[in-house]
Amino acid sequence: MFFHIDESGNTGLNLFDRNQPRLSYGVLSSRLNVDVMGVAQHRKMLRTLGVDQLHANELGTEGLASIAEPLCLLQQKMAFRFDYYYIDKLAYAVVLLFDAVFDAGINEAVKWDMYWTPLRYLSIFKLGYLLDEELLKESWELRRSKRIEADKERIVVLLKELKHRTSVSDLDDRTKELFIYAFDFGIARPLDLDFGFRDIKLLSPNAVGFQFVVGAIAKRSRAGRKGEPAFIKVDRQQQFNKAQAGTHYHQKLIAEGTKNASVADRRWLLNHPLYEGLDQRDLQLDGLPDVEPTFLPSSQSIGLQLVDVYSWIANRITLEAELPQELVTLTQMFLKNSVADSISMEGMMKRWTNFERKLPPLEALTEEQRELVQGAVEAHRVKVSEPFVIS
Repeated sequence: MFFHIDESGNTGLNLFDRNQPRLSYGVLSSRLNVDVMGVAQHRKMLRTLGVDQLHANELGTEGLASIAEPLCLLQQKMAFRFDYYYIDKLAYAVVLLFDAVFDAGINEAVKWDMYWTPLRYLSIFKLGYLLDEELLKESWELRRSKRIEADKERIVVLLKELKHRTSVSDLDDRTKELFIYAFDFGIARPLDLDFGFRDIKLLSPNAVGFQFVVGAIAKRSRAGRKGEPAFIKVDRQQQFNKAQAGTHYHQKLIAEGTKNASVADRRWLLNHPLYEGLDQRDLQLDGLPDVEPTFLPSSQSIGLQLVDVYSWIANRITLEAELPQELVTLTQMFLKNSVADSISMEGMMKRWTNFERKLPPLEALTEEQRELVQGAVEAHRVKVSEPFVIS
């Protein structure tokens, strides 16, 4: 299998560039090597355009429409599979704030199911409702602080503002109660929360988004021939290739660890409530090849130039921008076999909605089940009724 990976919308650690609100990754895969077998069509496209390589942003709609025919011929010949992943950067900042404050493993006031089940998606959505860009920027600064001890009071100020906004909001009473519990704990013990990060590049959307890429490589490799060699080419750029390589390395370790775990441990991990509805083979990264990615400039790879084109088209589709019919034809050829996913508010609400559909209606609950739920609520209220020891 031959994989070509490109990203777009890269603003590094700046999550607030209004001109680039989204980071996206495209993964183009095939059992055939387009860098060898696509030379003739590639030359034809370059001659038509009068350029030395394909850059979708520079060519624009008109330029790409003029080479739609050879693009379609290549798609037909190579049987490309294209997978597309994106991160809405503001939504990502909300997720990072949620993880910093509401991790039930460190915040003693947070109920485990709020963090470790699909309830987290609904909670993140509600947290985003409280935030404006100014507050989100402050939380991002604190999330990536390298000297968080010096920023202790800033955390307290942030959490007090979030508590106030919660109390005066029109969120439901139970959400207000749970949020205020969590904020009170953080106000009392700010350094116990997960603000601060030593290697900030590993927290960048580039590195986190590359987890999607590794999952796509595993999925596509699993669908190929067993033992088939893989070649992974990633577009070279200055800042984050090292972090991407680090993400790939750690994902490989996770895959190996899961594979070598005991049956009981593996069952516990793969059946965790947070992963409800996900394919267990995807969770295990089953099929991930034992090969390292190669980082090289797009000028040295036809496949990297093509994945840039496919990603540009996918970005246009997700933004609901119009495409000329020539490119619509190409899109119809590759979209039928594509996989897409995201870190976005709409993506998280879709996950929550899919889970909520599986829940029984309230009127179907037995009296015993209602008492069990109410008992858990009351036990949590008792737990947080004692003042937290200030650190």
